[in-house]
Amino acid sequence: MNTIKELVREWLLTFSDKKSWLSSKRLERFALFVVALGASAYFLFKGIYNWEITSTDLIIVTATLFGYAGFATIQGKKNENNQN
Repeated sequence: MNTIKELVREWLLTFSDKKSWLSSKRLERFALFVVALGASAYFLFKGIYNWEITSTDLIIVTATLFGYAGFATIQGKKNENNQN
């Protein structure tokens, strides 16, 4: 329970001028990614369930998700190399 309080406190500190170990940019990116991923999953599952999705739609959505995953991986490795 104490960990949840600390996490909420740190999350609230990201909206102030005080130091926090959470990054507001990362929280924003995470929220946007979760929304986009949820919308993509809904689109795909709805299309598959109703037999309305085409192969082109499936390729566009999956290629976008895999492309973003590759970009995020490369960026993470660049940041690790710059910190060392």
